[in-house]
Amino acid sequence: MKKTSNAVREEIVSELKELKPDNLKEVLDFIFFLKVKQAIAPSQAYFWTNTWQKWEKEADEDSKAVRVVGDGTVEGLLKALKS
Repeated sequence: MKKTSNAVREEIVSELKELKPDNLKEVLDFIFFLKVKQAIAPSQAYFWTNTWQKWEKEADEDSKAVRVVGDGTVEGLLKALKS
């Protein structure tokens, strides 16, 4: 027999009450993942990974500190290297 939405919610709440705080954080992270997964095109999911976002932040910091050769594009890099 298929459970109703309310029955599923009640089961989830019951299970959550028994979890340790670290596990609750994992559940919240997973819920966030499920919400984001619906909003982001699968082909763009890599961009939203923690690793990629870290790289983006580092690139922004390098650019602000003028540690980028060229204008930040491959073409700009090649042009700067040729000069």
